[in-house]
Amino acid sequence: MKGLLIFAGTIVFVALFCGVLPLVVMPGAGIGVALPVISVPGEILEKNFPFDGFNLTNTLIGTLLADIGVLVFAFGATRNMKEVPGRLQGLFETLSDALYGVTKATAGPNAKKIFPLMATVFLFLLVANWLELVPGVDSVGLMHCAEDGFNGYEKNGLILEVSEALDPGTKATEADYEACHNKDHADEEHAEDAEDAAHEGEETAAVAATEGESGGDESATGESEHAAGEEAARDDLYVVTPFVRAAATDLNLTLALGLIAFLSIQYFGVRSLGMRYFAKFVNTPALGNLDKRPMGVMDFVVGLLEIISEIAKILSFGFRLFGNIFAGQVLLFVMAFLVALVLPAVFYGLELFVGLIQAFVFAMLLLVFSSMAMEKHGHDDDH
Repeated sequence: MKGLLIFAGTIVFVALFCGVLPLVVMPGAGIGVALPVISVPGEILEKNFPFDGFNLTNTLIGTLLADIGVLVFAFGATRNMKEVPGRLQGLFETLSDALYGVTKATAGPNAKKIFPLMATVFLFLLVANWLELVPGVDSVGLMHCAEDGFNGYEKNGLILEVSEALDPGTKATEADYEACHNKDHADEEHAEDAEDAAHEGEETAAVAATEGESGGDESATGESEHAAGEEAARDDLYVVTPFVRAAATDLNLTLALGLIAFLSIQYFGVRSLGMRYFAKFVNTPALGNLDKRPMGVMDFVVGLLEIISEIAKILSFGFRLFGNIFAGQVLLFVMAFLVALVLPAVFYGLELFVGLIQAFVFAMLLLVFSSMAMEKHGHDDDH
């Protein structure tokens, strides 16, 4: 009987919070959940900021916040080191010790050279990936007219007006965007004019009052037109561009990290082996020993293929990280749109795990490839 009561209570709870509340009660109160605009590039918050030709995007803000988070954590934990560590210092030491243990087991004597970069990349990606789970990220931002091809909603003050369950909005056209943009611009000019008029002197106010008495009909007509404009403005379509978006959902960041990883691997290889490192790609020693090893021709060809494989690491690093984090972001969007309450918490837990794993995978690949680049290659070296 106790088990039946728990089962029945679970069914009622799920039906209420995953069905009735998000699909009936919330839309009826005009607070339904809107499907966010899903855009692959980072959305622009301010064009030509801080200088011409540079646009401030929400993914750039997410990157800066992740940087600040890593610095605050590192300096906060190491500022006053104690023999008996506190919680923050203990967490930092535990995490550092675990990462260095992995680095030592993988890279051996080269661990100290690779560890600083590997640990920094891991901490940055961990903070950047988990940033998308913070309330307000990807949901609070600038409201503006929906551009051509994007779904938009009517607005209700400072929020989007979503009064229907599973309402995906209305796709805006270029004409819709132009009409909405022109109305917003006109409203701003009207607000500025009203503010200027409020600061006029008594003489201007008297003149305005006189003109108002003589042109009452025109004033009434103007008010009627303004009311009509406000009524029409309610039909405009708006979207919200978040102030902050997870950094790794921007391909610019992931490819940049992939390029940094690629250059770092080459640096470690040259630092350890000198110019002999490039024999891995252009294996001229193999051609010089054809009389003893005719199969050296194959070694030379394989080396040329290694060039393609090495460059492909940039794409491998970048697209793997981008694909997993962006897909997780879209999953959270869609599940919150479909259910709104309780059930998305399960996927929050999943993304907590995915964010950790993707940061660790990226750092481990950097570690492994760097360690391999620092090892000697070729039969002569073995001999």
